[in-house]
Amino acid sequence: MMWRRGKILGKGGSAIVYLAAVVSRPRSNELLPSLMAAKSAPVNNSQLLSIERESFSQFEGCPHILRCFGDDVSVEDGEQWYNILLEYAAGGKFGMIAFRVMAEDYPRQRSDNTQILYFWDDLSIDLNGKMNRVQERTAKIADLGLVKKAGERLTEKGRKLGIRGTALYMAPESIRHEDYEPEADIWALGCTILELLTGKEPWKCDRNTERVTILFKIASTQEIPEIPSGFSEEAEDFLKKCLVRDPKSRWTADMLLGHPFVSAADSVFTGSIREEET
Repeated sequence: MMWRRGKILGKGGSAIVYLAAVVSRPRSNELLPSLMAAKSAPVNNSQLLSIERESFSQFEGCPHILRCFGDDVSVEDGEQWYNILLEYAAGGKFGMIAFRVMAEDYPRQRSDNTQILYFWDDLSIDLNGKMNRVQERTAKIADLGLVKKAGERLTEKGRKLGIRGTALYMAPESIRHEDYEPEADIWALGCTILELLTGKEPWKCDRNTERVTILFKIASTQEIPEIPSGFSEEAEDFLKKCLVRDPKSRWTADMLLGHPFVSAADSVFTGSIREEET
C-alpha cells in the first residue's frame, strides 16, 4: 500500500476517515501530497462510499470542493477495505458554506449532509495531527455521500434511502417527504450561518435529546431555529430569508448572492485570513 493509516479524524454512518501518510508515490501521481484523508469502509458495505467517489469526480477542478486523489482497496488484518483518498483539511470544520458553488458552477447538483472544512496552506504537521505553523485559511465543501442531481431519488441497491443527513440542519420538507431539493440547501445554509454567528447548534438540544424528538419538532411544528437579538439588520434578514418553513418561499441561492449580508461578509468568509498558530 502506498500510504499508511494515522489517527481517526471522524466517523460517519457509512465510513471512517483516517489521517493517511504517503509512504511511496506512484509514478502516475507524483504530485500526491504527503498527508491525505482516507475515507474507508469494508468492501462488502462500501456502495455509498463508491457513489461518493463518483460524485467527487464530477466536481474535479472546482476550487471550493475537496480534492479527491483516487481510490483503492486495501487488505488489513484479513479484511478488505475500500478507500477514497482526499485532501486533508488541517483546520478541521467548519467555515462559511460555499453555496455560490451550487448557484454558479453546478446549479443542477444537490448536496445533503455536507461538511465545510478549513484548509491552511503553510504548515508543518505529523501523522498524529499536530500542527506547527499556519497561514492562509480557506474553506472547502466535503462529504458528498448524499449528492444527487435535482429530481433524482437517493437510492441504494434499488431502494429509496429514506431520511438521511444530520437532523439539526435538515429542512422540514426533507423530513416529512424525504425530499432533498435545492430549497433544502437554503435551509441548511441558514442553520450553518446561525451556528457560525452564535457558536451554538441551530436547535437547542442536549446529549439526551433523541433524534426522533428533533425530527418531530422540525417536521411537525411551526418553529424555526431561534435568531437571537443583537445581530445586524443584514444578518437577521439573511437568516429570515433562509429559515422559512415553506420551501417555495425561501430565497434561492442566486437571490442570496445579492444580499447585503453576503457583500459585507464576503471578505471575511471567502478571503484569506493570515495567522500563525502553534
